[in-house]
Amino acid sequence: MLINKEIIIRLVSSFIFFAITFRVLGPIFFDFLKKKLPGSSGHETDIDYMIKRQKERLRSQYGLSGEIPSNRFEQAPKTRELQKIHQETQWGGGTLVKEIQQEVAKTYSYSMADSKVNAFILLCEKRNYIHFLSNENQSSSESIKNYLVSLLLLFLLIEELREKKFFLVEKIAKKLRISANEFSIALQIKLLMTLSLKKDLKEERIFTEALVMGQYSEETIKEATDTIALKEANLWAKSPSLFFEELTLALNYASMIAPMPKLKNRKDVDTAYEILGASKNQNTDEIKKLYKKIALQKHPDKIVSLKLPKYLERKSIDRFNKIQEAYEVIIDSRK
Repeated sequence: MLINKEIIIRLVSSFIFFAITFRVLGPIFFDFLKKKLPGSSGHETDIDYMIKRQKERLRSQYGLSGEIPSNRFEQAPKTRELQKIHQETQWGGGTLVKEIQQEVAKTYSYSMADSKVNAFILLCEKRNYIHFLSNENQSSSESIKNYLVSLLLLFLLIEELREKKFFLVEKIAKKLRISANEFSIALQIKLLMTLSLKKDLKEERIFTEALVMGQYSEETIKEATDTIALKEANLWAKSPSLFFEELTLALNYASMIAPMPKLKNRKDVDTAYEILGASKNQNTDEIKKLYKKIALQKHPDKIVSLKLPKYLERKSIDRFNKIQEAYEVIIDSRK
């Protein structure tokens, strides 16, 4: 009987020992075995892990450090559309990303990768840009798409201005039938005028014909972007084309200060035609009509009556004098 008790005690002790050992070492052993088996998936191949790594990489690449809090949309009234965007962008891709890509590609022949558009939407979530929209527009997928397309264009254009690598700028300028340089100056004026509301920026700095956006810090550019996005969000929600309507004033200013070719001398006829936007094939009467049309638009008296900033007024008068000189050179060459 005593022997049987010892055997039982040993068996129970052994069982407890093996149970504890299996509990502690079993998961480690099976995880090791799973990695060694053909076709098995570890962290390196697990789809959830790969998606998580991609999200972390995108956030790091576009300055989105850390996870977006799960209560992100509790900061403002929830809508079904915002919840949908939040869910899609957490995993990458989604309907909204495709719609934005198609809109930009169709209108401007500008292609963008899923990852870059998705990173842009994540940035909008982080900076709370989507909540600049009214509650009504936050409930409309079309309004949200229009707004984000406009905001994305602004981001891309600013990036090109700062790096002085114009691709999208040239495509948009061509659609507006102006030079890429003139469009770039207009966009810069809009940004600097926004900043001038809070900072003491001199007119010479705002209405410069040189591109100076690369000289401003990321924080300064973000300040200007935030101000524009907040002010124009619900306008852009109607249509991305309204983004350019809001640039009208800046475009008018840019047309007065955009650099034009310089006459080498009074016999430089080729440059004179370029300044006037005329052709050698046009007869003298056509040249005169063209000059009168420009004179009516840009005559100094009209410029002064517009009550423009003094610096811009001086630049505009100087520009008109160059146009007048070019006209005289052309007329003299035809005598």
